[in-house]
Amino acid sequence: MADLVLRSVSVRRGRARLLTSVDLTIRSGGLTALIGPSGSGKSTLLAVALGVLPADDGVVTLGGAPVAQAGPLGWVPQQDALHPSLRVRDELRYAAELRMPDADDDARERRVNEVLQQVGLSERARVRIGSLSGGQRRRVGVAMELLVRPALLALDEPTSGLDPALEASTMELLRDVARGGLPVVVTTHAMRSLGLCRSVVVLVGGYVTYDGPAAQAAAWFGAADLDGLFEKLGAASPEAWGARWKARR
Repeated sequence: MADLVLRSVSVRRGRARLLTSVDLTIRSGGLTALIGPSGSGKSTLLAVALGVLPADDGVVTLGGAPVAQAGPLGWVPQQDALHPSLRVRDELRYAAELRMPDADDDARERRVNEVLQQVGLSERARVRIGSLSGGQRRRVGVAMELLVRPALLALDEPTSGLDPALEASTMELLRDVARGGLPVVVTTHAMRSLGLCRSVVVLVGGYVTYDGPAAQAAAWFGAADLDGLFEKLGAASPEAWGARWKARR
């Protein structure tokens, strides 16, 4: 179990600041949600966490080591790249051949069976991906990343386009995956399932303005509930919200 830690992380693009002095710990064993308005820095933060985008300032570590040395990391984008004509098991078998080149056939097959069970798709293993629901396709994407036992799992809007029941079941799956010892972080605009997260991080204009339980987030911004949180963000500048959060102690 290894925590993802960002310390004094800033990212600039020209004169624009995408992230400013971010101090954040995404703990293993629990699900963390990143929420905030469009352009608040959520995708940038994920890119930095995955080592895809280097920080201009600050450090990013996973388990105390630079994230680039952390081993395989899992990334599930909002738009999947699955093959609709393949059956679920075959998609995972091909992925295992690519991602586990040193394993023998029996070891790869065992791992495919393990992740199918982990994401609740064992009974759908022979179904073609094109026939799956949106929530089941998300589960295939998660299974592909879990094949190599990643040190971190990050997902971009995994519940986008799903109905409330599928949204809840997808977030429950990710919570359960995190409980296995991974730091799991998702970006989301869905408020209904935030109670399943151990921590909710609110980003505004590249600043961390809240990091804690979902149940306390609305009150921090003076909102009646989570649905009203975004309306309150315009009451102060991103810099002011960020400074207030840093000064809370």
